[in-house]
Order: sequence, then C-alpha cells, then structure tokens
Amino acid sequence: MGNNNLSDLVSSLFDKVESGPSISFSELVEQKKIELGLTDFQMSKILGIPKNTFYRMTKRISEGDVESLDYFSIIKISQLFNLDVEDLTKTYVGSLNPEHIGQIEDARKANYILRTFDVKALKDLNFISSTSDFRHIEDRITSFFHLDSIFDYSHEVGRVLFSKLHNSNDKMRELWVRSAFFQFEKIENQNNYDRDALVGLVKNIRPYTRYEEKGLLTVIRALFSVGITVIVQPSPPKAKVRGGTFVVNGRPCIAITDYNNNYATLWFALMHELFHVLNDLDQLKILKYALTEDGSADLFLLQEEDADWFAREMLFPREFMSYIKHLINSPASVAKYAEEKRVHPSIIYSFFCYEMNKENGKNMYGLYQQYFGKTDVALKSLKTNPFDKQSIFEEISLIKKRLSAQNN
Repeated sequence: MGNNNLSDLVSSLFDKVESGPSISFSELVEQKKIELGLTDFQMSKILGIPKNTFYRMTKRISEGDVESLDYFSIIKISQLFNLDVEDLTKTYVGSLNPEHIGQIEDARKANYILRTFDVKALKDLNFISSTSDFRHIEDRITSFFHLDSIFDYSHEVGRVLFSKLHNSNDKMRELWVRSAFFQFEKIENQNNYDRDALVGLVKNIRPYTRYEEKGLLTVIRALFSVGITVIVQPSPPKAKVRGGTFVVNGRPCIAITDYNNNYATLWFALMHELFHVLNDLDQLKILKYALTEDGSADLFLLQEEDADWFAREMLFPREFMSYIKHLINSPASVAKYAEEKRVHPSIIYSFFCYEMNKENGKNMYGLYQQYFGKTDVALKSLKTNPFDKQSIFEEISLIKKRLSAQNN
C-alpha cells in the first residue's frame, strides 16, 4: 500500500472514531457468527483460538484493550466473516480508548511531517531544536504559519503551487517556495502592476548599486509602487537558488537570495527576475512560479540565457567591459571607471570573471573574489529570514514596514 493510500486509510479511521462506533467489535463478531450459522466450537477451530479465550479477547477489545489482538487475527476474522480488512480495522480502532487513539494520531502526524519536511535541514536552519521530538516540530510549524492543524500546511501554505507541473522532490526547496508565496499573499500589494512604469524604472536601476546601504531598499520600494513585491529570503540549504518569480493574486512578485553572500549576485538576481516579469508573465500566470538556480535552468522558462544577457546589459553592458577588462588588475582604474559609469565596482569584477569563464574557459573567480563585495551592508536594512522568527507574520510585518517610503 502506497503512502497516499495509507494516509487515506488512517484519515478514514479517524472519521470513524469521530462519528463514534455504530457497533462494537464483539457485537460485530457475534452478528456475523449468527449470519453464517457458526457454532462457537466451529469458529474456535477455524480461528485456532480456544472458545473462552476468544470471547474474553473480543470483550477486552470492545473495551479498548490494544494488547488483546494482533493484526494476524484481524486478517483471519476478516476472511472468516467476509469482511473488508479496512472496515474491520475501523471498527477495531473505534473501540480504542482516547489514550491509544491519541498515540495513533501522534504517529499519523509524525508520518506527515517526515513525508513533508526535511527535519534534519530544519534543525540545521535552527528552525527546530530537535529531530526526534515530533510534538515540538508540529508545534513549531503550526505556530509559525498560524495553522489549526499540521495537516493544513499542504493546502493553506502555497496551496496553488504544487500541481502536476511542479512535482517537488526537494522538501526544503518546497518549503522555501511555499514560504515566499505565503508572504506575498499576506503582504498583499495593492498597487496595480504597471509594465510601462517598470520599463522606465529598470533603465535607472544601475546607479543605485553604488549605494550599498540603501540602494537596494530604494529600488525595492520603487518596484513595490509599480505593483511588484520583492523579498530577500535565504537560499534553501543544499540548493543553489538565486531567486524566483511568482504570480500572486495576478501581480508579479520576486524572491531573491543572498546566495554566496555576493553583492554583485544580489543585483544580478534581481535584474534576471525582472526580465521574467517583463517577458514571461503570461506563462508565469499559468505556472504560478519559476526558480532560477545556479547550474540548472527552470524547465518551464525558455529564456534563461536571455534573462542573463538582460541582467548584464542593464547593469554593465558588454561595450563597457571591452574597455575596462584590459585594466582589471588596477583597482584604482576599475574604481574610477565604475564611478564614471555609475555602477558598483563589484559588478565589474563579477562580470569580468563570468565572461572569462564562459568565453575562454578560465576560472578567475578565486583571483578576484575579494572585490565581489558582501551582502551584509545591503541587507542590513532588508535583512529577512522568516525561519528565525517565532511566526512568519513577524517577518511579514517587518517587510511591510520596510516597503513604506516613510520608513527610513
């Protein structure tokens, strides 16, 4: 029996428990014995259980004694009386006392958690403090998302995302996507998406890269005003997610990560996703979201190379690189040229290494890594990590404050 079928069976068992048993286990056995015209002796011989022992056993089962019957006996009784094993099991479970029913429910919840979440990765993320205390894990997840039940996670957090189009086998990536979508839903940008305004805005983003402390925040606020919500969320463990573009309530939304703690990559990721907003929105309305990952293209977006080209041209065109690459070993020359072209120097170094690797097969990243810049300063006013909060709504509240132009 597959996990889904088993889960359905357990759910149906609890439906039976909630409605209350219509007949006890011992009453069911007696009823079926009469229907078949069986004598006590015949039934005892068929089941291989002494008559007196069998009746004591069925009575104790009806009183909720879980040690009185093994599943092998359940199967034999079901075959003797031509009963469906699931129906017989429901009657059996319905006779259990609340303590034992609670233990079954705990096992059911633990099974759901193990199938849905990567508990080891959650521990590494410091989201949970134990990988074996499943009540703690359940409480942490339900309180974080404000869920009434752990089972509500699948259909209340990013409920529209995981269809046949997106069959996620990576539990942490799925949590990352669901959490981002959930935040976008609750932030609820009321500004209508204005594509023409976005086109004009994109052309003017480059100079803001020079302002490490407030530049990204200023751009994100401007994007919010034209209907695009942007959040920065840590990349899921073991994944290489740079960003993702979502459509929530008909509006484009972007999540970028602090992947590699690289300042230039932060801006590149934003511009890459803005290309998808400008050119793939109709497709994204169907898909609901698409991720950009280092080393792998999203199967549903066919313009990844175009998005990379767009990000490079908007931040530092190739014609600029043609001049400065001959002076790349002179930090003073790079700094002066960056000031002239109104771009952060780290972007020049990063794009130079990218170009050398792609066109000449030379890996220069280690040589110039010191010039790439860190994300710490840029994210100080944007620092976002919902997973270190007691509730994701704390993070949502902070994001709303950051997006307010009056909040400096």
